[in-house]
Amino acid sequence: MNTLIKDLGILRISLFVLAAIAIILRPSPGTYAARSGIEVIPTLVAPAMTPLIFMVLMFDFMMCRIRMSDEQQRNKFRRISYIELTVALLLFLIWLPYFLAIGN
Repeated sequence: MNTLIKDLGILRISLFVLAAIAIILRPSPGTYAARSGIEVIPTLVAPAMTPLIFMVLMFDFMMCRIRMSDEQQRNKFRRISYIELTVALLLFLIWLPYFLAIGN
């Protein structure tokens, strides 16, 4: 476990924490966007932040796949890419109903 945390590094762990915060802050589909108070964070900030986090996860996933060309580090980056893909998929599936409700 300690090796995994060391392999992930502080930036990837921070990215995973941001994804977890975005998942926790997801408002229910059809929620009215608040324009004042603390309700601004889950209704305006989190929906704007989530696509950015998703794209950074996908970009880092792509970079891990590129780094897998080095045979000495192939297992390390394969493990990291699976973790990133899992987090991105979870983020996508949890936020999908919210963004589909915006389109309707």
